[in-house]
Amino acid sequence: MQAESGRTAYLHMLWGSLAFATMGAFGHAAGEHCSWQWVAIARTTVAFLIAFLIAKATGVKLILWGPRTLWIRSVAGSLGLLCNFYAITHLPVSDALTLSNTAPIWVAVLMWVLFGQRPGAGTWLAVLLGVAGIALIQQPHFESGVFAGLLALCGALCTSIAMLGLNRLQSVDPRAIVTHFSGVSSLITILFLLLTGSSSAITHPADLQTFALLLLTGTGGVIGQMGMTLAFAKGHAARISVVSLSQILFALIFDLFVWRRSINLISMIGMALVAAPTAWLILHDVTRRAERVVEVEA
Repeated sequence: MQAESGRTAYLHMLWGSLAFATMGAFGHAAGEHCSWQWVAIARTTVAFLIAFLIAKATGVKLILWGPRTLWIRSVAGSLGLLCNFYAITHLPVSDALTLSNTAPIWVAVLMWVLFGQRPGAGTWLAVLLGVAGIALIQQPHFESGVFAGLLALCGALCTSIAMLGLNRLQSVDPRAIVTHFSGVSSLITILFLLLTGSSSAITHPADLQTFALLLLTGTGGVIGQMGMTLAFAKGHAARISVVSLSQILFALIFDLFVWRRSINLISMIGMALVAAPTAWLILHDVTRRAERVVEVEA
């Protein structure tokens, strides 16, 4: 029975990862027709509406102000979302998702810097391999994509901060945390558009195709969250997190067959160097101590 539950959890994470990769693909396509800020807004507002309705339907008490850690989590996660969606709309989907999935590497480093838990030799090796992989991924389009690549890494760093902050929110209902984050991220993305967007960017997308792509981007993200939640409810958190790296493979398939992108051997080696140590860090004791953080995030 336990083995069957584990297999079911892996299947949930697989279709959840496919949904996240699909979200990235639709977001990338939408970014060809409107400003990337609108793509981020679509992702956050759809998630907020669904999270709010679920919280209300299940009688969860929502939190507006809450503890400071809750705001750190929501603000850090919102900044990470902005960075990641800029990367998704300016880089090939597989590259963007590979770089944004380096959060476990940042968690290992931050746990040493902030909490004095110094990584061992294996962790340092994983970090160095990950950095080398990032450099190899960036090489085919270093001149045109370096800024987007840096923002994807910043997004992963912000995500790791948000994950560590969740460790202090175990007394708060996860649905309330998700609703708070989605609401804050919606406000931040809208405010960011108003402050930084040109007049053409602020004008909302008018054509039906762009609107449909934005709606599908938000819906893909929500479906991905549902798959991840079901997976973490039935399986081992660390191993489920490893399965979530399959979204990089799905994104690579989109790049190959939708955008007809050619993937050279160096880029493939770079993706492997990022994915392998990230998976190792998730399974390693350094990240395993934070399994409840990942469960709450789900």
